[in-house]
Amino acid sequence: MLPAAAFTTMGDHRDKGPAVKRILTAIALLLLAAFLYTTLVEVPRQVRYPARTPIASSPADVGLAYESFQVSPRDADLVLEGWWMPARDATATLLFLHGGTSNRDSRYFKGIEFYRDLVASGISVAAIDLRNHGASGAHADGVQFGRTEYHDALALADWARAKAPGLPLYLMGISMGGATAIHAVAHGVAVDGLILLDSLLLTGDGLARAVWAYSGIPGWLLAPSGWAAQRWHGFPGPGAQARDVALTLDLPILAIQDPGDPVTTAAPMRELAARNPNISLWLAPEVSNDDPRLAEKGRWGSHVAAFALFPEQTLGRITDFIARAAQRR
Repeated sequence: MLPAAAFTTMGDHRDKGPAVKRILTAIALLLLAAFLYTTLVEVPRQVRYPARTPIASSPADVGLAYESFQVSPRDADLVLEGWWMPARDATATLLFLHGGTSNRDSRYFKGIEFYRDLVASGISVAAIDLRNHGASGAHADGVQFGRTEYHDALALADWARAKAPGLPLYLMGISMGGATAIHAVAHGVAVDGLILLDSLLLTGDGLARAVWAYSGIPGWLLAPSGWAAQRWHGFPGPGAQARDVALTLDLPILAIQDPGDPVTTAAPMRELAARNPNISLWLAPEVSNDDPRLAEKGRWGSHVAAFALFPEQTLGRITDFIARAAQRR
């Protein structure tokens, strides 16, 4: 027969089971709450208010004459900083909109070299820092994937028409700048043609892929972030995303797509080009994302890399498009 102390010990052991379950349940709920807060609140917030990338170069670095200018959008009390790079005997003006977290020097795109080559081709260039980027003013809404930034493009177009009256005007956007350009045309910016390069067409998918490229967090974990960004943080949602808006655009459009782009993938642009006959799609030569030329870009791979990798072909497509569009005026 066991002593009484033995029964007491056995009883204490049995009572630990429910307590352990409660602790594990509490831990699981805390982890779930942390996951939901991170994906539904913190990730969209970080995307809306990213750290700014400083401007590290200027057109003077490639021997290009330029002047600085400022414009202000009509929707907010903001000052946007820009560069004007005039071509001698210019035949057209191109307005350039950079991608998210970048600025007017657009380093990964090799923006400064792109401006130099365009100017040498007889095309003047105006480039600005969009709101919440570079040296431009900040808006309380933060980054909005084109929903508010289109006002900046409208202000830039007004400025450029006054600066170089009578010249054909073209709007070009890369990545998030492409979404901004699409929304700008839909809201009445008067341009003779639109150039899109690796444009962000799908808000949620683009957000998840961009955060993956930046942090390495798997995209499937970030699907709720894309949903929350559209539901609660103001990003364009179903029916108002750049892809949906671009279906309605009725002007000459050149779309340039890096086929292996891991961030703004090729499939949405292929589908869009198939559905809108105004879009001429050029797929840049395919390159592996582990190509040594992309080493500094990490998980961003070939995103906005067409000009950096294939400058003559990319520039040729753009200048040919501008020349053909000008003939149709």
